[in-house]
Order: sequence, then C-alpha cells, then structure tokens
Amino acid sequence: MKVYEGLGDQRSRAVTLGDIARIKVDRGEVEAALKLNEERLRVFEGLGDQRSRAVTLGDIARIKRSRGEVEAALKLQLERLQVNRGLSDQDGIAAAQFDAAQIDLQQENYQAAFERLAESYGILLQLGRLDGICVVGLDLGQLLCAAGQTEQGLEILERSRAGFEKLGRLDYAEHTAEIIKKNSTP
Repeated sequence: MKVYEGLGDQRSRAVTLGDIARIKVDRGEVEAALKLNEERLRVFEGLGDQRSRAVTLGDIARIKRSRGEVEAALKLQLERLQVNRGLSDQDGIAAAQFDAAQIDLQQENYQAAFERLAESYGILLQLGRLDGICVVGLDLGQLLCAAGQTEQGLEILERSRAGFEKLGRLDYAEHTAEIIKKNSTP
C-alpha cells in the first residue's frame, strides 16, 4: 500500500484496499472492511472507473447485508445493476441480479427473486459460465419446485448437479442431488 501511495498509483492503491477489506471480512472485522471499501469506492469514482465502482458497490452491499442492513444492501445492488447495464457488462448484470435475488429471498419476495434469478441464469447460459449456471441454477431450480413448476425446476437442478460434478465440487453435487431427490418424491 505504501509503495502505491508513494508512486501516486491510485488504482493499485484501491485494488489493495479491496484485498485488505476481503481479509478483514474473513477475520470478522466487517466495520473496518466497510470503511476500506467506502474509501476504495471514492477512489474509483474519482478515477471514473465505473466497472471497478460496480464491483465495489457489490462488496459494500454484501457487508451491509451481513450486518442486517438489507434495504441499504438492496439499494446498493440495484445501483450496481444500473452501472453494469450502462456498461453492457453481462457478467456484472448476472452477478448483481443474483446478489439482489438473495436479498429478495431473504425478504420472502419470491416473485422479484424469480425474475432476477431467471435473468441471471439466462445470461450465464449465454456466456457459458458453468460456475454461475450451477450456483444460480441451484436457487432458481428450488424456487421453481416450490412454486409447483417441478419439471422445469428439476431440469435446472440436474444441470447444476452435473455442473458441480464437472467442476469437481462433489460436496455441492451431493447437496444438489439431495434437493433433487426431495423434490422428485410425491
């Protein structure tokens, strides 16, 4: 950090702030992580770096959600989504929609969650992002099963299960197989 400050390299300094913030989150020091990310956000705004600004908004939103500040977190995720739409960043749109859907699910706003998950899933299918397809599909498939659209939900869940296996995430594959079994039995 001191090297970047000495060089006047604001972008690298901001990236390092994010790295430190992630370490702080892992240690449970969320307040310190939040302050670092807010500083990082100001740097990216000053540089006019909208992509990095969107990523940072997502990091701040996740911290706020973990602290129970779900309305503030949703507002930040929607701002992140708007930035990503403005950049035509499909991967960013999918990620922001998934994160916003997590908040919708927490608030039992299932229709909004479905719409966000469906958009995210569709984008990830187009991009061929197997990791995202698996994770988003896990939530989307369960939501469809719960809504009585079992056949479509099971198809998505099976795609997630197979994808997790392909990625070597056997723990997730087994978990998904259990969900499929639970939703397959009348």
